[in-house]
Amino acid sequence: MRNIRLFWQIFPACVGITIFSLLVAAWLATTTGRNFYIDRLKEEIRERALLIEPTIATLSRGQDRPLQEFVRQTGRRASTRITVIDTDGAVLADSNEDPALMDNHAKRPEVMPALTGETGFSLRLSRTLGESMLYAAIPIELKANGHRGALRLAIATTSVETMLTALQWKLFGIGMAVIGLAALLSLYCARRISRPLEEMKRGAEQLTKGRIDQLVKISSEHMSVEMAGLAGSINEMAEQINRRIRIIIQQRNELEAVFSSMADSVVAIDADKKIIRMNQAATTLFALPSEVVKGKAVQGVIRNAYLLELIDFTLTHNTPQEQKITLFNGTDPIILQTHAVPLRDEDNKSMGVLLVMNDLTKLNRLENIRQDFVANVSHELKTPITAIKGYVETLLDGALDDKETARRFLDIVGRQSNRLDAIVDDLLTLSRIENHGNKNEITLAVDKIGPVLESALQTCAVHADEKHIMVRIECDEDPIAPINTPLLEQAVINLLTNAIAYSPEGSLITLRSRGSKNMRGEEFVHISVVDNGPGIAKEHLPRLFERFYRCDKARGRDQGGTGLGLAIVKHIAQAHNGTVEVESVPGKGSAFTITLPSDLTENNPTTLIT
Repeated sequence: MRNIRLFWQIFPACVGITIFSLLVAAWLATTTGRNFYIDRLKEEIRERALLIEPTIATLSRGQDRPLQEFVRQTGRRASTRITVIDTDGAVLADSNEDPALMDNHAKRPEVMPALTGETGFSLRLSRTLGESMLYAAIPIELKANGHRGALRLAIATTSVETMLTALQWKLFGIGMAVIGLAALLSLYCARRISRPLEEMKRGAEQLTKGRIDQLVKISSEHMSVEMAGLAGSINEMAEQINRRIRIIIQQRNELEAVFSSMADSVVAIDADKKIIRMNQAATTLFALPSEVVKGKAVQGVIRNAYLLELIDFTLTHNTPQEQKITLFNGTDPIILQTHAVPLRDEDNKSMGVLLVMNDLTKLNRLENIRQDFVANVSHELKTPITAIKGYVETLLDGALDDKETARRFLDIVGRQSNRLDAIVDDLLTLSRIENHGNKNEITLAVDKIGPVLESALQTCAVHADEKHIMVRIECDEDPIAPINTPLLEQAVINLLTNAIAYSPEGSLITLRSRGSKNMRGEEFVHISVVDNGPGIAKEHLPRLFERFYRCDKARGRDQGGTGLGLAIVKHIAQAHNGTVEVESVPGKGSAFTITLPSDLTENNPTTLIT
């Protein structure tokens, strides 16, 4: 059944009841009035008949002519039709018509009771006069021997009908006015009842839509006690719901922030093995947009058999599971420490699985780097220490007596000590750069790049001259950038020292600086050291800037390097908010490039502690 608005349930009912009541009242009024007037007319016409009955009875015992004359004159004076009827129904006299021409009246409804000794009445249309007439007939003795007849009087009821019609029109006018007033009052009452309910409905709709910022406050003025109580209850309920919704939204936002910012990959899966949610780390891991995977079958998104088996096992046994799983991003392995936890509803029934995947790839890589670093630094330190220890023991065993041998051994010990000191100095330098760079304690000031390159060249000039290597500086309009001059000079010296060490005699090394601008209008300065050395194989390039990493370890130690020079360059570049890159072709040389931003807005110019 179709629902109907409360207004249309109240308003038509009130108007309908009013109309029905008025119709009933009008019917009662008209019928009661008509019956009252008819009854009064019956009584009046009966009294008239009783008044003239003695005279009619006397005249009927003589000749018919005096009777007819009396009837005619009396009827005209009284505006009443008078008819005298014999026992057999024959008309003896009539005030309006010729008795000889009139029909037999024995069967007339008002005459029949009179002929039997009772008074009879009848209200009908007179065919003779053509109007509605009220007839009253009483018994009368017409002859001396007690012969009985009937005396009938009739008066027109047209005036009564006219009066009743006028009364009906007046009642109709009054009724229409009452109906109009009732309609207005019904409309007012219906609106007064329905409007608060409509406001309550709008408020409830706003709540269902979550529009707590546009909460409808229902005013209880001009309401009934019951409606005001309902409005107050709804207002209180809305405020409580509003508060709870705000708390829920706040908690949801907090959970969403935690969920989105988690470094671990999280995937929520329902009991039908469809994805409920994925956080940003998981979508990045599987290279899928989060808005697409929602509601998708997990088999179509996660294609790792071990992960799917883990999900199935957790759903089947409803117990937490933990397993280390390896995925492949192309050829690169990704090691995941995976936890599968059952999701339960408020009744503690299983409703899905929550996958939490911790990427151990970087940790494993860092652990490998740490192990390599410990092994390398131990080896680098142990080499000079072993040499120093061996030559010192040799000297103590008697080599001191041979001055020439002792001097040669002491020279070797000195060189190894210097090597050991250089390694320690580089380690300390690297540690200072890392610590101060992480704490933003390195002061950067806008300065020219050209003088830094000139100073680095002067520092390395002696070494270059020993190998007859020419170092050429190419500088584009002397670019400027926010730099820490001593640190940047050390980075350039390290690159230039490596280039001189690995370049053949008589070759050319180019020390170049140039500016550039990207599509967003950001400006950069590029400092490059380009040599013609043996070059570096492609497989070594990703690890070239790690501590103690060497492409050719034997040759690197022969060159006297500590294995930390490029690592220092990398951290100096990072301290300048820049990067360092290398391009190399085996047999054709290498090009190391430090890229620095020309903008100081992201830097924190504080004091550098060295």
